[in-house]
Amino acid sequence: MEKVLFLGLGAVGATFASQFAGKGYPFRFVCDGKRKEKYGHRVISVNAKPYAFSFVSPAEIPEPPDFVFVAVKEYHLEKALDLIEEIVGPQTVVMSLLNGIDSEDVIGTRLGRERVLPAFVARMDSTKEGDRVVYSSPGQIVFGEPDGKRSDRVKRVERLLGEAGVLYEVSENIFRGMWWKFMANVGLNQAGAIMGAPYGHFQRYSPCLEVALSAMREVVAVAPHSGIDLGEEDIDRSVRMLMALNPEGRNSMLQDLEAGRKTEVEIFAGKVCRLGAEAGIPTPVNRLFYDILKTLEWQRGA
Repeated sequence: MEKVLFLGLGAVGATFASQFAGKGYPFRFVCDGKRKEKYGHRVISVNAKPYAFSFVSPAEIPEPPDFVFVAVKEYHLEKALDLIEEIVGPQTVVMSLLNGIDSEDVIGTRLGRERVLPAFVARMDSTKEGDRVVYSSPGQIVFGEPDGKRSDRVKRVERLLGEAGVLYEVSENIFRGMWWKFMANVGLNQAGAIMGAPYGHFQRYSPCLEVALSAMREVVAVAPHSGIDLGEEDIDRSVRMLMALNPEGRNSMLQDLEAGRKTEVEIFAGKVCRLGAEAGIPTPVNRLFYDILKTLEWQRGA
């Protein structure tokens, strides 16, 4: 079997790890020695089922892994890469499950772009509170080569995820897909965090949804200046995805804000505002989102 590592035990990492475990596919979480000691006897509950995941420090990994799934927050990424920079090998495939559109570049700069297979997560509504994770939609890993070809490593990932029981989709236009997910997050995650709105609020009350859509349309406006074409049909696709999520589910940014953690506003509203400034396109909704979310972080001491 392929040697698999996960980096990051948040809602995303725990959700996919539970699926690997459910199929009996071996994997480990890589972490530093201090966290290994902390997590070594920890039991994580995923949909009410207990999991005692296996943890390993970089010094205990004798040979390069075949796959590494990176599932940390963006603001922890650089430090997390310190753990795997010396253990990846020429054939290691690294896949980012982070939000935003920049993590592949960050990982590629540190580990080598030839090791990074672009990817993103869709159709997930996992909520994590302490050591308890709950989801109704199991998530899907979308991935593909930059040139859209079905390469040998794409086929390897297909086999792996199939054997591990993880839903997946191979994309022939992965960067456009990543921008679509970015657009959805810019609207739904930020609006949900600001308004304290679970998915059901967006599903049932159109003014709530319109707040999110107004931010998403600014992504559509700036995308062509990065070579990406998005339109109203992509917004409609995001709404269809939203309608399939658990009405009681709360997005990751809302969960972070409620827990007093730092949010990902810099890679959402901050990124849109920076792109808009470069292109000479106004982004007033995301400017307002940025200021509100930074204020909420400050109020909570995040």
